[in-house]
Amino acid sequence: MQGKLPPLFTLQAFEAASRLGSFSRAADELSLTPGAISRQIRQLEDWSGLTLFKRNGPRVSLTDDGAALLTRLAGPLSALHQAIYPPADTTLKTLHISTLASIAKEWLLPRLASFSTAHPHIRLIIDTDYALVRAAPRVAMVAIRHGARQSTDQICETLFTDRLLALTSAELKAKLGTNPKAWPASAMLQHLSLDPATWLAAAGLPEDFTLQGQAYNDADVLLEAAQHSQGIALGRLSIAWRRLQAGSLVLACDTICPTPRDNLMVLREDSAELPEVRAFTQWLREQARAWQLEVDAFDEMRKT
Repeated sequence: MQGKLPPLFTLQAFEAASRLGSFSRAADELSLTPGAISRQIRQLEDWSGLTLFKRNGPRVSLTDDGAALLTRLAGPLSALHQAIYPPADTTLKTLHISTLASIAKEWLLPRLASFSTAHPHIRLIIDTDYALVRAAPRVAMVAIRHGARQSTDQICETLFTDRLLALTSAELKAKLGTNPKAWPASAMLQHLSLDPATWLAAAGLPEDFTLQGQAYNDADVLLEAAQHSQGIALGRLSIAWRRLQAGSLVLACDTICPTPRDNLMVLREDSAELPEVRAFTQWLREQARAWQLEVDAFDEMRKT
């Protein structure tokens, strides 16, 4: 029949004194007095029938029996500690981000380092596609889109509004002037999924005016063409912002109006509470609020 085990606290006192080489330091670590540690060690020595420590004034060192006992106890004590205090979950989580290439390149990626720094255990997969892929149930996925709200069972939230403006190179602006009514239709570049009616009306162009320049299906490529003097592009402020700041694109005229569509965050209800989804959506809202302030400042600057 196996003998009774000594109290767990006695073994903890022994392990601390062995590791620290001092009853006083062990006492500090365990919030006890040195006398209490000494009594625990004496109790363990009486229990085991072994001399565990050599006393050298305030310093103590293990005897051969003490070292052997410490070796045998290391695994069980560590297992007990992990059972009571399990390690933090450091499993790498994967989060899918579905968005347009233009949004990813010009709005999301310049900000994304702050998220990765704050959440190193979340691996992002950025999927740039024009089709809004419907995520499978309980899949960690967030979509960022520019469009109109749809009536679905998905959560659809406006991140920020945007502005529609005409953009081109400084060279082409000097050549064509700043009056939209004088621009040839062939100089107006087309975005295949953009309805230009809102901006054309704001610029005072007739309802039957049609864009007849080169056509593109990607907003970022459209702006790249305008940057290379291929024509005048109608683009969103959020996509054109960095080029405007750098001076590689300029406003072709003063007409600026709100976009008829918003920049949206879309996710499934059944995955909204996944930790990685919650972390990203919280970060995304913070970034959107900061960007909205920049849009508002841009509006105010245009008024002055």
